[in-house]
Amino acid sequence: MVQKITNRVLEVTDAELENVGPGEYKNKLQADRMGLENAIKAAGDATNDHISGKTKDLDKFNQSVTEVHMNISRIREDMVGFYLPLPPLPEDLPPPIEDDTPPARPPGPAESDEEDDGFDVDAPAPDPVEAPIEHAAFKLRQETAKYYEDENDMITAARKIAQKFQQMAKYTKGRREILELGSTEEKSEFSSMTDMIKTCREVIALTKTIQKHANAISNNCPDKRLVMSLSNSMEPMGMLSQQLNIISSVKAAASGRYDEAAEVEADEMLTINAQNLMKSVRDTVRASESCSVKIMSQAGNLQFKRKK
Repeated sequence: MVQKITNRVLEVTDAELENVGPGEYKNKLQADRMGLENAIKAAGDATNDHISGKTKDLDKFNQSVTEVHMNISRIREDMVGFYLPLPPLPEDLPPPIEDDTPPARPPGPAESDEEDDGFDVDAPAPDPVEAPIEHAAFKLRQETAKYYEDENDMITAARKIAQKFQQMAKYTKGRREILELGSTEEKSEFSSMTDMIKTCREVIALTKTIQKHANAISNNCPDKRLVMSLSNSMEPMGMLSQQLNIISSVKAAASGRYDEAAEVEADEMLTINAQNLMKSVRDTVRASESCSVKIMSQAGNLQFKRKK
């Protein structure tokens, strides 16, 4: 049983050593792995001596097994401390103060530039067939709503992207109703196609902010698997941003006249682009948070503050 445990510990440790880059954590893990190997060898020798009758010193045998367990515990503490910092040991508590005054209310989170637009995270999502862009935007807003935006440009940019795509979807539907049915009801914050094209370009700029923030996290994360996952998540963003720029140009070319085939095609392109771009943004946010946990444990810097 002990042999199975030690073999599994060595297997997991070797996989972790292969995954992480150079650093203090890797050096310590290598040293503790060597310590476990030596302890396993010593325990094996003690077991053979005891079985063969060379020695009847049970203390030596028991001590060798204890050393194995101690080395396993060291490796476990290394990994747990790296993935999730252990809390500090409690200090001596001060004597209680006999006072009936209730403790002061802790300060709330710092103010951010998060816009309160009445978004309800628990509301039902729009229908993915009837309103595909709104559905993708809602899912992205749900993701960004998990975090405070303080000092986190990625979350702010992702939230704004979702809002801008919601505005574009609203304008596109309203424009088609005006052109097809002669409706005069105002259905969007946009007053013209120029506003929509401007918003497309704002979305492109916001994706660059997300890429910049994600690259900074990627460059400081020592976990190769998480870095690869983050890279794969944000890779489509550049191509999709270029596509969005092309779509806005097509919309601009069609401005002032109604070509049903061109309008339908451009709307379909916008829908597919919006869904894929917001999915890439959502995946990038998730992958970035995973990487930030590793950065936190090494550098004490947490970029993502979850709301409770």
